[in-house]
Amino acid sequence: MKKIILITSLFVLFAGLNGLFAQQIQINPIPRFNYQLTALNTGFQEAIKYTGTNREKRDMDVVISSSSVSVIPVFATVWVVKNNVIFNGPYTIFMNEPLIVPIDNSGRWGVIIRCDWSVLASVWID
Repeated sequence: MKKIILITSLFVLFAGLNGLFAQQIQINPIPRFNYQLTALNTGFQEAIKYTGTNREKRDMDVVISSSSVSVIPVFATVWVVKNNVIFNGPYTIFMNEPLIVPIDNSGRWGVIIRCDWSVLASVWID
């Protein structure tokens, strides 16, 4: 009986890890404007850590748009990432409604966007 439980739990563990590795996220640089989302999960990240002035706060802006005239509202789910770790979210954003997230200078920032529709995404930092 113990062997069956052990084998079953190992199978579930390996199946879960396989699913995680199969969902690789395509990473794009920030800023990026009107980027066609082709994968369910798409990431955007600063190319290098921000080393600007002593200005402590910045804003990361995310907007999705589409030429679709569907009756169903088009939306995306967005997670804010700091140093490759999910920092905040999930946020739900709808077409042409900006998501503005305050960020600081203490790391390398980015976002992960998940959308089930064909949309254009724009991500930039002010």
